[in-house]
Amino acid sequence: MRVFLTVILPLLAPSLLYLAWLLMRPGPAPHTQGGAAPGDGQGGGRLARLMNEDVPWLTLVATGAGLTFVAVTAMYVLQPTGRTDMEYVPPRYEDGKIIPGEFVPREDADGQ
Repeated sequence: MRVFLTVILPLLAPSLLYLAWLLMRPGPAPHTQGGAAPGDGQGGGRLARLMNEDVPWLTLVATGAGLTFVAVTAMYVLQPTGRTDMEYVPPRYEDGKIIPGEFVPREDADGQ
């Protein structure tokens, strides 16, 4: 889920918003010169006609990359860091039970 929120969603958001804007804007879809005019029976559906326009791919990709950079940077800055006086003791098997991993003070970790 973290990868989706910090990488995939920021990369896809500009393109998805652009496609949504193309589908929701009022009026007939403009067509390229020499292409099929809307309603003349040629070509695919409305989205196919809209995609014949000059799509600002460079802007969409650059915006997606920028949003991804911001999301990853925010996760790095806001991610809590561990305390330096603590040490991780991995899970272990004792007396027929699995003891989960935990952080303990450094002096206690040496004895385990």
